[in-house]
Amino acid sequence: MVTVKDIANAAGVSRYTASKVINNAPGVTPETRELVLKTCRELGYIPNLNAISLVRGNSNLIGVIVPYITDGFYSMLLEEMEKLFSAAGFQLIYKSSYNETESESKAITALLSLKVEALLIVPVVKEPDLEMHALAEKNTHVIYLDRPLSDECYSILNDNFQSAVTMTNHLLTKSKDVVFLDSFYGADNPAALERRKGYETAMKEHGLTPRIIPAGNSSVMQDNEYYAWEKLSAFFSSGKSCGAIFCVTDAAAFGAARAAREAGFTPGKDIFIGGHDNLRFGAFAQVPLTTMAQPVAGICQEALRMVKLLTSGKTPQKKKIVLPSQLVVRG
Repeated sequence: MVTVKDIANAAGVSRYTASKVINNAPGVTPETRELVLKTCRELGYIPNLNAISLVRGNSNLIGVIVPYITDGFYSMLLEEMEKLFSAAGFQLIYKSSYNETESESKAITALLSLKVEALLIVPVVKEPDLEMHALAEKNTHVIYLDRPLSDECYSILNDNFQSAVTMTNHLLTKSKDVVFLDSFYGADNPAALERRKGYETAMKEHGLTPRIIPAGNSSVMQDNEYYAWEKLSAFFSSGKSCGAIFCVTDAAAFGAARAAREAGFTPGKDIFIGGHDNLRFGAFAQVPLTTMAQPVAGICQEALRMVKLLTSGKTPQKKKIVLPSQLVVRG
């Protein structure tokens, strides 16, 4: 492995000078800087980020933990976040918790060991290790995304209640018989719970009785296509019907649409389906999906702003930031 000493010897400069160039420190002539950088390229030198962070006193590393990197919404969030944070001089390291307490705790431990300057976490839905989260807050700045751990923590959230009110009101223009497909996790998922409350509120404001397809009883433990297909297939097989379905996520909406087709309904014609999240492929479905677009860019911008404040020793004015989503009407 090529070291700073090797670079210094090859370039004919002191180790101190080579180190200043590698760490982008001032006080080096342009000619010397170019010589050292050229030598680095020729010898294939790769800086040791841990060693550099010890010298600087900071790592510029930001840890991110999401339930699933492959989830459509979280992949969009990570992509936007990586662009913004990279442009600001930070590097992202992200891991999946798979919505499992033990996996989340291991991810937190691993990222803390890298001396990350901040942790951005979408916490597991059920039974997070509160002691581990408290340990994280003692060692770095922690900001929660999508769903909060508590009201005392820094968090950046979508206004799930209002977005559900908006979607329900839209579906009510198509049919007065709107059902809500709840999250697999039910009331344990605070984001989904707010969507359910928004749906119930909108229905009652129109003098209608909410109809909720309850959580649980699924062979999968995610709010995905298969879960929704199972739940709606059982719903229709039992002889029940509806005019519209508000699904807790876009992924669930695709499963619901398949179940509706298999039950003899035509989505967009005799049954209307709305989702939530505005996943990329929603616009390209057989019947383009009407959805609520979460403010992905806004969430990432607020996260970066909050990280900059906290890492510079400043205190954000608000601990909790709630951003509105937008109705996207398609087929």
